[in-house]
Amino acid sequence: MMLALTIIHVVVSLALIIVVLLQHGKQQGLSGSIAGGAETFFGKNKGRTIDAMLKKFTAVVAILFVVSSVTFAAMAINIYNKENEVQQTETQEMGEEGMTVSMDENGNMVDAEGNILMTAEDLAAAEAEAAQNAEAEGEAETAETPAE
Repeated sequence: MMLALTIIHVVVSLALIIVVLLQHGKQQGLSGSIAGGAETFFGKNKGRTIDAMLKKFTAVVAILFVVSSVTFAAMAINIYNKENEVQQTETQEMGEEGMTVSMDENGNMVDAEGNILMTAEDLAAAEAEAAQNAEAEGEAETAETPAE
């Protein structure tokens, strides 16, 4: 969903840039050189000129840009809040003292005050050692079991 919204936002912003650049300036613009002066010579067709259509299209694209920007920001905030909820639910009680331990954004184990108790590298090494110990215990149990 976020990818689709990003693509829509980029397309709308590029359309807004192009429409603004095509509008007739004070002196001379691209739209004036394309349409020529004959189109604005007669006053009754003022609403149908390229400049009038570009102004209307600019208003529509600007509204779409604002709506996509607000939607994009709201979704980003929603995703950020969900990530924080997941991080808070990973917090667990540890030890007899009831010390609260959680993981920070770098993977370090930290206490309630933010002090690093164990770095991510130390945690990975401890998990690898625990896996080796469990594997060694499993091999020892199979060696003790007599074959039938």
